[in-house]
Amino acid sequence: MIRPEIPLASPYMNAAGSLGFAPPAAWPLPERMGAFVTHPISLARRTPAASRALLPFAGGFLLHTGLPNPGLRTVLRAYAARWARASLPIWAHLIPENPSQAAEMVARLENVEGVLAIELSLPPGAGPQEGLEFASAALGELPLAFCIPLDRAAGPWVAELAGLGVAAFTLSAPRGCLPGPAAMPVSGRLYGPALFPQVMSALLALKPLGVPLIAGAGVFSRADAAALLSAGAAAVQFDAALWKGYI
Repeated sequence: MIRPEIPLASPYMNAAGSLGFAPPAAWPLPERMGAFVTHPISLARRTPAASRALLPFAGGFLLHTGLPNPGLRTVLRAYAARWARASLPIWAHLIPENPSQAAEMVARLENVEGVLAIELSLPPGAGPQEGLEFASAALGELPLAFCIPLDRAAGPWVAELAGLGVAAFTLSAPRGCLPGPAAMPVSGRLYGPALFPQVMSALLALKPLGVPLIAGAGVFSRADAAALLSAGAAAVQFDAALWKGYI
């Protein structure tokens, strides 16, 4: 099996949701970025979650937003020209609701100038078999980076994904739960330096599969990035570190 190469000018990237839909005029990192990953894009418009929350815990925070965005058609109308002029590869991060949507969105992006890769996230409730179906549907002309949350990096389904011919795995922010207002549990994605041991562990565990690995969670310093690259990561993604100025 010939695995497509991931388009990267350098091993430093932003994570989806950290810097909007198009490259900013000035990068938060001084190093040359290897690619720009867009904000998550759904097929239809998504509104913010009614119970949005940002809840701190030791070493990080939980974020629940609902991943609002205007939908693929509106995003293309607003940003396709900027993507075409970008000086680095654009990776469109997709959040389809089902495999059929994944196939449709990838097909619409294959002829968009500047978009050189797809990064795909699963819906929170998708099981292993559904994950394989999503990946199969999203495989097309563009290299596919498949997001694997750290809390789902174990299990035989990941090896099956590797056999499908995905270009890379992105080790992404895991989901968790914290008590919110009135002690009601709130679910969301976890961010922060406390995730670094988990991303390092997942990286080492999945390295034997032979799929390029992108460390996309828990990277909050240049030392973190250097350690992950030294351990075999093909690239690293900075998420909330870009908001807080940790680096």
